[in-house]
This record gives sequence, C-alpha cells and structure tokens, in this order.
Amino acid sequence: MVNNASIRHLRCFVAVAEEGSFARAADRLGLTHSALSATIKAAEAAMGVGLFHRTTRRVELTPAAAGFLPMARVLIRDFDTAIDDLRGQAGGQGGHVRIATATSVMAVVLTPVIEALATQHPDMRFTIRDGVSSDVQNRVLTGDAELGFTSRWQDDAALSFRPLLRDELGLVVREGHPLAAGPAVPRWDGLAPWPYVALTLDTGTRVALQGAGVLPQPRHEVSTFTMLAPLLMAGDGFSIVPALFGSLPVARGLVFRRMARPNVSREICLITRRGRALSAAAQTVMAQVLRRLRLMDLPEGSRALR
Repeated sequence: MVNNASIRHLRCFVAVAEEGSFARAADRLGLTHSALSATIKAAEAAMGVGLFHRTTRRVELTPAAAGFLPMARVLIRDFDTAIDDLRGQAGGQGGHVRIATATSVMAVVLTPVIEALATQHPDMRFTIRDGVSSDVQNRVLTGDAELGFTSRWQDDAALSFRPLLRDELGLVVREGHPLAAGPAVPRWDGLAPWPYVALTLDTGTRVALQGAGVLPQPRHEVSTFTMLAPLLMAGDGFSIVPALFGSLPVARGLVFRRMARPNVSREICLITRRGRALSAAAQTVMAQVLRRLRLMDLPEGSRALR
C-alpha cells in the first residue's frame, strides 16, 4: 500500500489536535475552513484511519490519533530541523540546534562554545532549555532537543550516553556556617546535626547520592540550584552539589568544600537519540564542546573524560 501522507497533512492534523477546533486551527495555519477540512479528509484517506470525532460543539481525537500525535510532533520537528540545516549549509554554515542541558554545564562549557560559534557562523541559531536530568533525557527522547548535556538519570535503550566529564560532589553551605571553614576535610558522618537541603530524585546528583547511601533524610527538597541557594543563604542547612556549582553566579555567598572518602561523583554525558543522525550544525557544536573540554581549566573536583 502506497503511503501518500505528507508533512502538510501532519501540520494540519497537529493544529486541529492542539486547538480542538477546525476554525481555530484554520486561523492558525492561514487556511480557509473548507481547505483545512479537505486536507484532514485527505490525511485520513492517506493514513487509512480516522483522526477525529466531530460533533457540533467540539473535535476529539480518535484513540489511534491520540497515540500518533506525539510522533507527528516529532516528525514535524525533525523535518523543520533538516530543512533549517540544509539552508544553513547552502548559505555556508548555519542551521538550528536544539539543546537541553544542566545549568552548570551551560554556564561552564556551553556558553563559550555558543558565543564562539555565533561569531564564526552568524546564521547558526540555538534553542536552549535547561532542566534537571530527567527533563533533559526526555527532551532528547521526544526529539525536542537534538543534544543533551547532563548526568545520567536512568538508562534508556533509545538513548546514547557519551561520558564527557566527571564532577565530584561536595558540601555547600553559606559563608560563616560552622561547616564552611576548618583545617579538616568534612566527613559524611559529621553532617547529621545540620538540616539537609537535598536536590530532588529527578536530578542526577540525587541519584548518585542515593546509590552511595552516605546522607540522612532531607529536611527540604528542591529541583534546581536557583531554589537551593536562597534556602542555604537564609539558614543553617547544607547541601551536596557538584563541583561545577561553584562556577555559577547563584553560588556567590556560598562555600563549596570537597568531602572525605568515599568520593561520590556524577558523570556528565552528551546524550543523543540512537539511530538518528545529527545535523551538520549539531555535529559542529559537539566537536567544539569536545575541543573545549580538552583545553579548558575545570574547577577543582571536575575532570574531562575525553
């Protein structure tokens, strides 16, 4: 059976699904209502399945269409990325690179790379989203990002994890805290008297700490460094964070200290989707990141793996 479904069919299908209305979808796409209806009928004929239940008041996805919607969005994103990349190559160098990353990796590694590439290739564009490890993995998995930079949250056969750097986890407290100074290296078993402000379980840092089993139950849990810093500044709590945290602006007023053994660390990886070729622009970014890691001076407690 010949498949005559087209990218136009997909765009119209997604628009109607997201708007829940043929009239609103037609406005969004700049089409007449009749033209959109004809395109949806053609899409249903090409795919061999009904996509919508239509009533006088609303439009609902059929069960088959509801399962197909996430894949349709991915196909549209991949198509648009491929066209952007093709246009960029035709113009010399360009393309659109979508990246998902941990905040610390963005600050220390990616920002200089992106600034350099923006100067060298003015037609290259970036969409960058930060998030915890689970967010980054999911964005790469769904096609919302082509490249991901974070620690591994959980294994996934659909994803490829390329280790880039190892980041030791250590103590962070406000300046003036009793744990902030002293000749002795802090011990894990000496932290129990103080409130523990933990990163949540959807972060690679917390996953690494859970495996090590070296900390008490947390008093509070937060998902980002941006939320963690004010809590530490306002009280006597402590947290355990990666060494790269000390390079972030939000860490001003906080003290990072390496811990006594056992050493616990996170491994920052380049995450890509298996079986999906990277665009030329994404390959350029990847090559520049690897080059920067070979040449840069990382904070104490961090080291490049490649």
